[in-house]
Amino acid sequence: MRVIQAYRYFLEKLEGTDDEDQLLVPKQVLQSIQQSLQVVMINLGEADDPYLIYESLNYKGKPLNQADLVRNYVLMRFRYSTSNGGEQESVYKELWRPMEECLNDYMTEFLRHYGMRHGRNIRQGEIYNASKAGFEKLKEANDVRIELDKMKLTAFSYKKFLEPDEEENRRVAKGFQAMKELDSTVFYPLLIRLYLGQEKEIYTIDDIVSSLEVLESFYVRRLVCEVPTNGLNKITMELCLNLPDTNPVAWLKEKFGNGSGSRRWPKDDEFKEALITKSIYRRKIAKYTLISLEESFKHKETVDTSTATIEHVMPQTLSDSWKDLLGEDHALIHEKWSNTIGNLTLTGYNPELGNAPFDKKKKHLRNTHFELSKDILEEETWGATQVERRGQKLAHLAVERWKR
Repeated sequence: MRVIQAYRYFLEKLEGTDDEDQLLVPKQVLQSIQQSLQVVMINLGEADDPYLIYESLNYKGKPLNQADLVRNYVLMRFRYSTSNGGEQESVYKELWRPMEECLNDYMTEFLRHYGMRHGRNIRQGEIYNASKAGFEKLKEANDVRIELDKMKLTAFSYKKFLEPDEEENRRVAKGFQAMKELDSTVFYPLLIRLYLGQEKEIYTIDDIVSSLEVLESFYVRRLVCEVPTNGLNKITMELCLNLPDTNPVAWLKEKFGNGSGSRRWPKDDEFKEALITKSIYRRKIAKYTLISLEESFKHKETVDTSTATIEHVMPQTLSDSWKDLLGEDHALIHEKWSNTIGNLTLTGYNPELGNAPFDKKKKHLRNTHFELSKDILEEETWGATQVERRGQKLAHLAVERWKR
């Protein structure tokens, strides 16, 4: 029956076209198979382990997915059986495959972060060797099984970093969402430690929520102040290595607060000055900052920020009316202030606003539900003074939103 199904399948394919919509010629296909296709057959005895063969054929040749290599090494630690229900098969089905199904394409990165949770830095190409070294320390197969069981539970927790809606506690989910939107995956090894600590009742939910708030503040302030990010991985590894079992929040604040130079947690004055004067528009932090500040107004009715876009009050390209409004120094004013936070807001009217004159923009914004835009309506004109004044107001809100 299967031979007939296979015959019909290939017959249908050979009557079609190739990727370039050229008709397939059966004779040419046959020649390609005869001349180019190579099949290798390896006969294994009962004592041979197919996973060991897999590793020896592939790991030292063409680079493979690091998670595949870890999986095959781990399964080699268990007895292979040609019959159903063998050790390797049960470990794969019960422990490894659930992780793969849970994380899919994130499995390799999870293994990296999991291996880094105690402070050992692991580069992308070192995941297999690092994981293998860890499992080699476990002498008994049962110890490997116990470690895999712990890894499996951690994988399900890690999924919540990727999909915060799966976290039941809304406060924790909000912190995970912030980490995801900021793309601050550098903290994931530390989050594994903190989250597992909460599941083991070493830490409380409040510890987790407050720790996430501290990490977010540290990250946001550094991004706004343009502190180099290349040292964050080393900082995270030091935190993972020394994380205490009690009072993690106070400990994190002390560690970050004592940092200087490229390790600093910018203080209020530096943070406010950067927000007021630095160009923020073309950086990934811009929209996140605006949305967070909008949410800080604590609306009685929910405001949907998901479809909002960033609007420049003073437009990105000055029309003649805007040049007249700004005066003879319009080029300098525009260069200095157009992309600062004081000139930015959220709107659903972006296409309508464009380069429109200020009075026309105010008419469109009059019906806005965004609190960020309402103080703009109070201004009779718009220029450097108004942008700076609004920037100071937003910077004050930001200091409260991301406390140090």
